[in-house]
Amino acid sequence: MTKYTRCVPKDALPSLDRVNTAIINSRSVEDMLSRALAEILDIFDCDRAMVTFPCIPEATSVQIRAAVTRPGYELDSFIGRDNPIDENNRGFLNKISGSDLAVRFDPLCNASEQQGSLACRQLGALSQLAMQLCPTIGLPWALSFHHCTAPVVYDRATELFTAIGSRIADGLTTHLTLQRLRESEQRYRALVDSAAEAIVILDAEAVCFVDANPAATRLYGLPAEKLVNGPSPFDLSPEFQPDGRRSVDKGMALIMEALAGRAPIFEWMHRRADGTEVPCEISLVRFPDPSRQLLRASITDITERKAAERHRAGLETRLAQAQRLETVGQMTGGVAHDFNNLLSVILGNLELLQDNFEGADQQDMIEKAIHATLRGADLTRKMLSYARRAPLDPTVLDLNVTLSEMDNWMRRTLPANIDIDLQLGPRLWPVEADRASTESAILNLIINARDAMPRGGALTVKTANTVFDDRQPKSVDLSPGTYVVLTVRDTGTGIPENDVERVFEPFFTTKDPGESSGLGLSMVHGFMNQTGGAVRITSEPGRGTSVSLFFPTASNFVAGTELAPPVRPADAPGGPHRLLFAEDQKEVAEILVRILRSEGFEVVAAPDGDTAFQQYFANGPFDLLVTDIMMPGTLQGPALARALREAKPDLPVVFLSGYASGVKRKDSALREEDIRVMKPVTRARLLDAVRTALKPKAG
Repeated sequence: MTKYTRCVPKDALPSLDRVNTAIINSRSVEDMLSRALAEILDIFDCDRAMVTFPCIPEATSVQIRAAVTRPGYELDSFIGRDNPIDENNRGFLNKISGSDLAVRFDPLCNASEQQGSLACRQLGALSQLAMQLCPTIGLPWALSFHHCTAPVVYDRATELFTAIGSRIADGLTTHLTLQRLRESEQRYRALVDSAAEAIVILDAEAVCFVDANPAATRLYGLPAEKLVNGPSPFDLSPEFQPDGRRSVDKGMALIMEALAGRAPIFEWMHRRADGTEVPCEISLVRFPDPSRQLLRASITDITERKAAERHRAGLETRLAQAQRLETVGQMTGGVAHDFNNLLSVILGNLELLQDNFEGADQQDMIEKAIHATLRGADLTRKMLSYARRAPLDPTVLDLNVTLSEMDNWMRRTLPANIDIDLQLGPRLWPVEADRASTESAILNLIINARDAMPRGGALTVKTANTVFDDRQPKSVDLSPGTYVVLTVRDTGTGIPENDVERVFEPFFTTKDPGESSGLGLSMVHGFMNQTGGAVRITSEPGRGTSVSLFFPTASNFVAGTELAPPVRPADAPGGPHRLLFAEDQKEVAEILVRILRSEGFEVVAAPDGDTAFQQYFANGPFDLLVTDIMMPGTLQGPALARALREAKPDLPVVFLSGYASGVKRKDSALREEDIRVMKPVTRARLLDAVRTALKPKAG
């Protein structure tokens, strides 16, 4: 007969207290299992106590999660790794699964436990007491202890072991719950700490932060120990928000809204520790803590977004301005041709009338009428210039020379109480621009400066070279390249901030009614854009205004060359000349032909380009073609010139135009020596153009 001893555990109540204390004092699942198994080893005087997981029949492997052993019975090779399940182990799991009671595997166990006994013998155990632990979280565990020295019978230990197992199962529930909470908190903390936006927890009663992530410390410029339980969010805000409300009043209203269960999203101006103000967007929600009034605030720095919005608004403003410009341009282009033809008739007749009246009163009236007609023509040119549709004749200019030539005029024209300081930059680069329009733009700026200083002041006109590239911030919308900047600065009354953006609008003026047409700066703006440059204006009421013109440098200028001075056209040699005159407006043709014939020219007129082409070969030869650019029929001005030059390549041409936006200087029909005259044309200008064109070419 097999000899065996009985397992006699220590007293039940003290034993249970010891296990309870071990569970209560533990800090984690692993700590609790180690403490509890150590108590079991002593309570049951066994050689080994262990916990395996999972304890389900369908498991394919199990792990020994914790074990406490006496020397010589260690299980190091099995602990912490997956151990495959064989038939003996599966029989063990089947036996203890689904029961809250301990199962004995000892010499007195039933035949049905024999397979489980074989499983424990594989681990070197002669007797084993085991039970399933079923915490409310996760899968069941298995708790067991072994006697390995000699077989032991557990009839008196089963009840106490079952009670201890129940305590350990409850402890597992508690510690697994806490472990999951810690893991969840760690995940939450990792998410919060790695978040790009600033996240803070606000105590709504104390009105201070009780938690803050690293992004919040960077946003406010304060370390966490000073930010948490430190200043209130209103201490980190300016006194007033951009909408004009006090930060405290607006902030408390939003806090109450969030405490009521709503989730307001709003913009807020924060102030860093160094005083820098930072625009932010905040999402405010109630934090799930029933014992305290906590709010979570997610704060995003929207400085870049605000800058992008300002940039987009600027683009939209420029787009709207461009659309207005296009509208004005279309309107101007539509009426300019006909309007200038009407002015041509008026001007021509007035100049002819001057020759037939000798009385001072009549001459005075005619002079005033001519002056008014020329002002009307100038108004049309300004509108075309604003709309970037005025015909330009760009030449290479030295702005220092241009200003030097204007210097005497400026000093004679400006009042004595205005001091002029002309600061010409050294070695100024040449620019390519229309000479007349450039002088007109400078004149406009000087007159505006004069009008802004009714009591006198200082006028500074300065030139300098400048370079724009992609690496530097741009104060004007210019492509990278080299430019010459011409600045006119006054010490006058200045322009109100709200009006600075409007000064380039057509017909807008800050002067009294009747003092200005409102097209001066509009013309300057349009001319500079058409030239490929830009205008920048800065002003401060009471301190003065500065307007800078940025001219692109001449593309084909070679360093070391000098700019040739403009050549004044000389009179053509005398003698009769035959002119072919093409103009579709009858009244214009009659008056201009009459002027030309009065000077001794023989003129053949044609109502359109097609008729002029026929007359050239029927009534030729002709010394000069004078033609309108825009006419009905197949052959308009440039096409007519091209067709006639196939027969006579050296035929000189004078082009007349009321509106010539579609004709470019690079048009193959136009040559450098061709002369273009803008309607309405004075008698002197017309005759000067014709004589210049007829002058024999050098060489």
